[in-house]
Amino acid sequence: MRLVPFSPADIKLVQDLHSDPFGNRCNELSTNCAPMDAGELVRTALQNQNDLGFAKWKAVSEDGRFLGWAGFTPVAETSEISVNYCLPKEVVDRDPGLPTRLFSALADWFFENTYFSHLVTVVRTDNREVREVVKQTGFYHRESKVIEGMQADVFQMLSPSMQSYLMSA
Repeated sequence: MRLVPFSPADIKLVQDLHSDPFGNRCNELSTNCAPMDAGELVRTALQNQNDLGFAKWKAVSEDGRFLGWAGFTPVAETSEISVNYCLPKEVVDRDPGLPTRLFSALADWFFENTYFSHLVTVVRTDNREVREVVKQTGFYHRESKVIEGMQADVFQMLSPSMQSYLMSA
């Protein structure tokens, strides 16, 4: 799997992914509670890539086939960055370890390429599959709260430098 920037031509692919109930169970609340605005996801991803140097990206196979999306979203309320992904059921069924490897690679990339002290991810309390991926990747539970009208858990991972700092304190 490779992650590549979206293009406006990808809106239909995102729309199709989120029309499937499993595909719409990502670990991003906005995609779990209401039908996804695929155009907004792509536009925001392109803007974030331009502004921040990172964003949600299109996940493609080696032959260029669309597999889903993965990447990062700024959390306006807290100035944090959230990592998230969305893969269709058949992709996860074919390779059950893919979400964990993807999530781990995203966290590694984030800390190698940004100055942030931590990374968060928000998971609906009823999304057991994503919760397991998040925990296997090394995120720990920070808090439970209602976000966008849904009960959710916020998980956090500290950067390696922040982990070292805390261990030496």
